[in-house]
Amino acid sequence: MQLKISFIRLGLLFTLLAWVNLPTGFVQASLLVVWAGVSWLIYLTRLEVAKTKRQVWLAQYLKSESFWQQRLQLGLLGKATQLLLALLFGLFLLLQLLVAESWLWWVLASSLILLAVIEKLMLRLFSTSAQNIYLMILVRRTSVYLVTGLLVGLTLLVRLQVSQPWLIGLSWNEALVLQLQLQGEAGVLPLLLRLSQTLDIAWQWLLQNTLGNQATSGWLAIFAWSVIFILQAAFCMAWVQLLTAVHFLKRR
Repeated sequence: MQLKISFIRLGLLFTLLAWVNLPTGFVQASLLVVWAGVSWLIYLTRLEVAKTKRQVWLAQYLKSESFWQQRLQLGLLGKATQLLLALLFGLFLLLQLLVAESWLWWVLASSLILLAVIEKLMLRLFSTSAQNIYLMILVRRTSVYLVTGLLVGLTLLVRLQVSQPWLIGLSWNEALVLQLQLQGEAGVLPLLLRLSQTLDIAWQWLLQNTLGNQATSGWLAIFAWSVIFILQAAFCMAWVQLLTAVHFLKRR
């Protein structure tokens, strides 16, 4: 079963890799479909976590099958919130993949192995202590957080080692003019890609112009690293949640 899940995840990786390398017209035409599919998978993972947290919390205070136990389960508003978050995570993930360099795809490929190993270790760890009804839920939830943390550290480490454009001494506007691609192209997809590239250029500019400059280091450097960490964590979380959702596809 674990081998089959790994093959499905590998197929998902190759599918997304093939999609981002299609001509721009095909990518733009299929963006909504791919976004919907990716967001739905992320939603399945997020929904399981939200429902389980609510169930466990209510079980501490209310009798099972009681009136309030049934009424206070995750409702329409909670599901809508998770769906909205999944849509945002899915869109951010796809935009980052569309502008990703080749090294990032190798890092994402390594995350498949990392996730499989962590899931196996968590299953062995929790199999003797967790309730059977919550065992796989706990394994999936713990694995998502652990792999996300490791993936954030790995991507930041690799990103700092690869060559970056020289932005020291430039203003932020000058950096954008020199590095921003797809300038002037019309359409929704080029606009979204420009926004994604702007985020990437912004953190590179902050990093290069604050950490090595004593006059501007300090809070601005802390802010730059915080933005880098938050954006990278959001990307990695979305990717790992997407991979974790393969469990639900296998179940169906």
